[in-house]
Amino acid sequence: MTELRLLHLTFAGMGRETARVVFDPRLTIVYGASDTGKSFVTESIDYMLGARKLSLIPEAEGYSQILLGIALPDASVITLMRAPHSGRVSVFEDDVRDLVYRSPDLVLSAQHSPRTIKNLSRYLMERIGLDGSLLATNDSGGTKLAGFRDLLHLCLISETRMVSKVSPVLRTSSGTSGQTAHKSALKLLLTGEGEQVSPSRLNQAQRRIHKGKISLLDELILGLQRQLASREANQSQLQQQLRRLLEYQDTRAESLRDVTRRHAQAASDRATLSVALARYAQRLAETDDLLGRFELLRAQYESDLARLGMVSEAGSLLGYFRSGPCVFCGAEPHHQQSGHDAMETTALHQAVTAESTKTRMLLADLLVTIDDLRSQRESVAEDQAVQAALAEQADAEITRIEREELTPLQDEVAEVMAARSRLENELGLHARIEELEDVRAQLVFEEAQPGGQPSRGIPPVMLTGFDRAIERTLDAWRVRREEEVAYDQYTAELYVGERSRSGHGKGMRAVLHAAFTTALADYCLQQRRSHPGFIVLDSPLVTFREPGEHEADLRQSVPQHFYRHLLNAFRGQAIVVENTDPPSDILDQAQVYMFSREAHGQRFGFFPLTSSSSPAQ
Repeated sequence: MTELRLLHLTFAGMGRETARVVFDPRLTIVYGASDTGKSFVTESIDYMLGARKLSLIPEAEGYSQILLGIALPDASVITLMRAPHSGRVSVFEDDVRDLVYRSPDLVLSAQHSPRTIKNLSRYLMERIGLDGSLLATNDSGGTKLAGFRDLLHLCLISETRMVSKVSPVLRTSSGTSGQTAHKSALKLLLTGEGEQVSPSRLNQAQRRIHKGKISLLDELILGLQRQLASREANQSQLQQQLRRLLEYQDTRAESLRDVTRRHAQAASDRATLSVALARYAQRLAETDDLLGRFELLRAQYESDLARLGMVSEAGSLLGYFRSGPCVFCGAEPHHQQSGHDAMETTALHQAVTAESTKTRMLLADLLVTIDDLRSQRESVAEDQAVQAALAEQADAEITRIEREELTPLQDEVAEVMAARSRLENELGLHARIEELEDVRAQLVFEEAQPGGQPSRGIPPVMLTGFDRAIERTLDAWRVRREEEVAYDQYTAELYVGERSRSGHGKGMRAVLHAAFTTALADYCLQQRRSHPGFIVLDSPLVTFREPGEHEADLRQSVPQHFYRHLLNAFRGQAIVVENTDPPSDILDQAQVYMFSREAHGQRFGFFPLTSSSSPAQ
């Protein structure tokens, strides 16, 4: 086996929920609403396999690492890690699916270079057995070293390229030299053999062009060298510095996490104490309010007892010393009986005594309650004092952590990050200089060394076999056709009968491009030719509809057979990105992701739903 298998695509960042899709060895489908990150999956895979840049969507903000797991032909597993807007790819020789802090096992340049093997392109080409293969660059026998990107555009098809009128073999931005190389890349896959080198030298005009290019490259290289902050440290030394810095950053990050955890715990404990102190303050306020009310009631009781004593004493005196109408009942003297004043005085005394006794009992109960409340208040005040002391200790600990540990660590981490940024910038300049020097060396090599012999083209037998493979793929998908399919290797155009692919509408162009890509991978794997082993098809069916076909018929025809073929008959790994729903019988057999763009849907999108990505209410 010489093909690769994609395992997962993961975005990770500090404080961010991991975003991931896991790929099935046979078929993975990503479908759903627009603007959910479906095509971003395709673009991210392309970026992780050497594309120069990745246009980030707003939901990707805060994610600092992109991870792509790959199963190699020898059954080992690696993980490629690349930061957004970075020209370096870190290789970890195991399956990593979360934010990684440790140093990588290997660091590669994301851009292809024929002069060094320390780049992702040469690394992957070696794994699939094609490193060292040459591609033709012109009809005069010029050659260049094949790179992984020369093959990737034949198996990873973006939505734009899927419907483009440009041939499936070519890239939209290719010049004449690029078109020759792209046609040669297809030949390399179909035949398993690159171009051969034989005696042939550049003519005078070509040498003048090469000298002009070399002079321009010298100026660019000199300009980049002026931007280097450190002229003394070479690229290897800078990489060693960066590795040491990353290891130190890992230790500082671990210390920062520990200090942050302790600071958060101290703040949580202080918040708990604040709640307890508030409860104690409320309880003291309630107790003081009750004591104030009870003291007023106590004073009232004591006042009542004093008045009752005066009434009792005054009543006795008035009854004995005053003549005339009775001071107790108002009876006239002639109606009063003998001893009348003594009887009335006794009755008053009894009434006053009873009321005094009742009041004294109430006062006694009140005094007990007041004593109990005062005791409770003292206990609450003591507990409050203890909690206040603990709160002061917690405040002191929080202040100490912030002043002695957290702030210095944050400053140190910031300095490390700044140093890391400077080193990565330096390494980026070195990498760019290295790329330009590689191009310059290649130009010098082409001028000084023999070129290759003119390409002989794809043998007719292989070309016919490839044409029949495309036809079998279209037939398996139930795409109606009445004429043979043929690839013209000289124009790089695909024909159905006399009509070229570019002469069809968008829907048919997309289906033909998807069939071309699928058949190429299937043919290479069947013939045991080297191939990346996977295909990524973005929107192959969304615009396709056969003449006279209704929407209900469409769901039961081409899409259903398309997915069944990829699941059951295709020899490689297929990843399909589509807007429309796949057939229901495929959902349980393939790895399927439905991006809903709904907060309560199966999955909001590629990135988890956050406050920043939540839909408008």
